[in-house]
Amino acid sequence: MRVIPLKRNPAVYSCHSYLILGDWNKIDDVNTLIDPGIDDYVLAEIERLSTGFGKVPVEQVILTHNHFDHAAGAVAIKKRYGAKIYGFSPGAEVDELLYNEQFLKVGDDFCEVLHTPGHSSDSVCLYLSKGRTLFSGDTQLRIVNPGGVYTAEYLTSLERLDDRQVKQIYSGHDDPVLSGAASMIARTVACVRASTILAADGEIADIQHPG
Repeated sequence: MRVIPLKRNPAVYSCHSYLILGDWNKIDDVNTLIDPGIDDYVLAEIERLSTGFGKVPVEQVILTHNHFDHAAGAVAIKKRYGAKIYGFSPGAEVDELLYNEQFLKVGDDFCEVLHTPGHSSDSVCLYLSKGRTLFSGDTQLRIVNPGGVYTAEYLTSLERLDDRQVKQIYSGHDDPVLSGAASMIARTVACVRASTILAADGEIADIQHPG
């Protein structure tokens, strides 16, 4: 698997976009774009890349959530390549809804879709176990001090990511974390556990802290 970070349009507020290709551009690899951004800016760069002879440069798009700075560019990608658009919630260009713990082929590998509500109700992370690689969208994974208020659902999401011992993180807006990712997530979990946790009914949840 190859992860190609694409350049952002410097003139507008947009997210990081990532193109995932197979190592050898085989015909059965699934060229996948994660979060196309706000406009068609990434198209010119994609057109210059070697994405496989006889292959569509982008066969599918996966949205980490449906906010405009991540998802609005899906219109241009679908128009140019006829790509299938996946999202966890319905949207103008979403062709198929994702579900928690679903597996999708990306490049020459498979990613696991993990629902991680917190930044938004439809936020997902994409985890590739072969390289222990995580595409985190806008899910907050770097919390360095306890305090504040978080939902029990968000804590559960963090704990699932912590269990996977992630090695590298490709974020929606921050620089990639290529070392120390697992310890960063573990610290975030500890900080959130030590903060105020709200249950689904808005009451403070009784969180049992590990001994």
